[in-house]
Amino acid sequence: MKLNHPEIFFAIFAFVFGILIMFLTPFNEVPDELTHYVRAKEVSLGKLYNKPPEKMTQEELKNSTYKFHGASGYSPVMYTASALGIKTFPDNVHAGRICNLLIWILLITAAIRITPVFKWLFMFAALLPMSIFEGMSYSADSFSNAFAFLFFAYIFKLIYQEKEFSYKKDIPLLCLFGITGALSKGVILPLFLVPFIPIKKNKYLIFLFLISITLFTSYLWSSSNYLATQSLTYTELNKYFVLHCPVSFSIILINTIKYFWIEWVMSTIGILGYFNIRLDNAIYYLTIILYFCIFIFIKEKYKIKSSLKIFASFVFLLYILMTCILLYIMATPFGWEKIVGIQGRYFLPALPLLFIIFGQNINNNNDKYSEMFKRITITYIFLLLCYTCFILKQTYQLI
Repeated sequence: MKLNHPEIFFAIFAFVFGILIMFLTPFNEVPDELTHYVRAKEVSLGKLYNKPPEKMTQEELKNSTYKFHGASGYSPVMYTASALGIKTFPDNVHAGRICNLLIWILLITAAIRITPVFKWLFMFAALLPMSIFEGMSYSADSFSNAFAFLFFAYIFKLIYQEKEFSYKKDIPLLCLFGITGALSKGVILPLFLVPFIPIKKNKYLIFLFLISITLFTSYLWSSSNYLATQSLTYTELNKYFVLHCPVSFSIILINTIKYFWIEWVMSTIGILGYFNIRLDNAIYYLTIILYFCIFIFIKEKYKIKSSLKIFASFVFLLYILMTCILLYIMATPFGWEKIVGIQGRYFLPALPLLFIIFGQNINNNNDKYSEMFKRITITYIFLLLCYTCFILKQTYQLI
């Protein structure tokens, strides 16, 4: 029997192990989960945005009963599911987690379903322990990671579809994706691949329009809403340092990457809890090896242009650079020689770019080996997630 529907395996594994990991992980053992719970609670009570203090009237300041927190500036789009759970079952802390998990599963299942390429890689990346750990939590990453996968899948569909690009259907959908991405922790990376969509007329005009409307949405939200960085005294100093001392900052950047890159790879796969729950080192190596084997052994129907590979590499490196700059400004005390706060989970939304970068144009044409390796992949994921649950059980000793 041929295994042609990885989205089914994803949905089953994601639901079963998502529920297990959720109940094995105590509340607030996911990074910043309490902060995200507070924001979801605000959304459930109808507080869709937090006005900055400098824009409040004296009466509003006097009557303000809440304190600003790290997620105060986040859009309610990312908290719709968890807010619904809190609203429906206010006394059950897992209600919002379950709703987030279900939406996460729905979005990624749709992504695997609609993409014509990299289906097994989408499934593999989405079922990494760190991905499920974020997906079942109150974290805004649950929605933003899943949405990023769906956004990439839709772009891949437009690039490789046999049908002609539809101006009436695809442009409004791309606008919707761009606006939602702007309100979801800035998930706009897939838009940079729009120039590779086979659009006959006004391709670059459409690209500029999409980028403009996305950036304008982001500007409108950030300019009218409270940002956590407004409460930090060193952000202005760090901004000045980045802009006026680029050579010195480049040295800090290089040292950070040189010192932490292995940790970033490992935590993308899964360093759980508050980065204190590590898997066996062999797991990280095996996962990386299997990732590259998927490219070799599982057949792909389409070829990847060299120009797309080069551009995807550029976008991925730019994403790393912008992440480092953002975390330097927002989270690194002034004067430190390395950037702090960068975690592997921040790279999960960008993983589909690696599918393009490492995609092989020399495909295995042997169906026997392809099907065999699909079974190996499913078996490995099952064992990996069982092991992850065992480690969590041992750590928290809940059962």
